[in-house]
Amino acid sequence: MFTHSARDDADLLYRHLAKDEEISIEGRTVPWAVFTDPQVGHVGLTEQEARDEGYEVGIGRQDFADQGKPKALGEIEGFVKLVTDADTDELLGAHVVGEQGAEIVHELVLAIELGATADQVADTMHIHPTLPESINSAAGGVHKPS
Repeated sequence: MFTHSARDDADLLYRHLAKDEEISIEGRTVPWAVFTDPQVGHVGLTEQEARDEGYEVGIGRQDFADQGKPKALGEIEGFVKLVTDADTDELLGAHVVGEQGAEIVHELVLAIELGATADQVADTMHIHPTLPESINSAAGGVHKPS
């Protein structure tokens, strides 16, 4: 499916064969990226997929046009969108569209893999000005259904 998935499969197989570890790909967090201009990075569920799975969904979004680093770079096209479980605040999915979106999404891959909440991401200090600080802003502005 993806080169990075195949690489991870190989690592897991090595650990199983060489180290006799029990392994599974069940529930594995698999990101993807499209190297267009702007780049697209994605991990987890989309908003619609989360709704289809029965989640009450919270959404956080931060446009690059409202952040310092994208303005300084002249790369204001794009955004970060977070999809959360409105009941638990757990991150379910994320999209980063814009300058370095395929790189920036890795913070969210880790957050989802570790079961982080939007509040935890929002409470994590991000360097200013950077592109990933848009993640922090999106997490701090998650809107939950009333």
